[in-house]
Amino acid sequence: MAILYPNAQEFKAMLQEKKTFFADFFATWCGPCKMESYVLDDLDKIMGDKLDIVKIDIDKEPALTEELDITIVPTLLFIKDGEIISRYSGFLPLERFQARLEKLLGNEHPEEAAPDACFDLIIVGGGAAGLTSAIYARRAGLKTLVLEAFAPGGKLIKTFELENWPGLKNVNGSQLAYDIYEQAMALGTDYLYEKATEVIDKGEQKVVVCEGGKRFGAKAVIIATGTVERTLGIPGEMEMIGRGVSFCAVCDAAFYRNKPVVIVGAGNSAFEESLYLAEFASDITILARSDKYSAEMITQQKVKDNPKITVLPFRQPLEIMTKDDRVAGVRVLNKQTGEEEIITANGVFPYIGADPVTKFVKDLGITNEQGYLVVNEDMSTAIPGIYGAGDVCAKVLRQVVTATNDGAIAAQSALKYIRS
Repeated sequence: MAILYPNAQEFKAMLQEKKTFFADFFATWCGPCKMESYVLDDLDKIMGDKLDIVKIDIDKEPALTEELDITIVPTLLFIKDGEIISRYSGFLPLERFQARLEKLLGNEHPEEAAPDACFDLIIVGGGAAGLTSAIYARRAGLKTLVLEAFAPGGKLIKTFELENWPGLKNVNGSQLAYDIYEQAMALGTDYLYEKATEVIDKGEQKVVVCEGGKRFGAKAVIIATGTVERTLGIPGEMEMIGRGVSFCAVCDAAFYRNKPVVIVGAGNSAFEESLYLAEFASDITILARSDKYSAEMITQQKVKDNPKITVLPFRQPLEIMTKDDRVAGVRVLNKQTGEEEIITANGVFPYIGADPVTKFVKDLGITNEQGYLVVNEDMSTAIPGIYGAGDVCAKVLRQVVTATNDGAIAAQSALKYIRS
């Protein structure tokens, strides 16, 4: 297998020649794309000469990107005999990637059931909190497993720039995510792309059950699954995800170059992402439910000073308007006047908060009414041997720096519990 970088003409020639290959449409500024590139490097070593991988930079080949209706990066195309037979948008872990390629090549074979494995510590979640826990746990000599359903780094890979990381004025989020991940892996952390569906407390042993039935045992568990973005819950939203509705400005901003976009929300995420989108979009309208914004004052001032950005208070989105199966605008209620208006937009980015990812532990009785983990100062829950870390916990501040702090404390507390 070779990794090729053809231009649009060469790519089309491969299709006309009815070749079988895999295509990765990526962007150099995309965090998940960066993580996917490391997967491709590993895949190259595993697959040998079975299949070529083609990488297309969307910024260098915008016409081809539009022609193939690619609106999210990374987008992975599986091509057999010159025909696109499957596509996948988003980060694809190595194991799932390999399985898809084997199917494409007709080399499928029944998976052997993986034997149950036991560890000192299982960390559910591979974001800043979970990976920091892994670093501290491995340095202490604990046999440690991290279970993560998606790309390592959590929300960090969706963050273009951190301006509040102590000691550094500007930090690239995806690079920081990869650096933390690499540090954890270099220490010997076991890392599996698995989605946890249940945590079972058996006293001195905890069992984590994953999608597909795999089970892993440990003496202690740290839950660091973070949060997931809330949706607006209005007509047109779910149907247009990937066709104008996005929850990741860093991932998809370039698709809205010289186009109008709408951001819904008035917190740090909404205002910070508007500044990033302003580097691409023609103009940005922020819809806020009141005239009281929760974003940091320094960020509010930057938004105010940016001529591309307009903030409209007392606005409630009612419907995503569409045309030709694409976002065309947002129908909005002006809560002060009671009148409705249509705001033209090709992209809509909801940033209205997030909910904790804790459904898989709801039966343990360790969450509050909002679903957040209730933890003590040492990050312990009401169940001995089960800890929380990061944004998934009930707390007053959710930042990368507080997540790493939680992760370190949780690992140290788990270490004391295991060795007691």
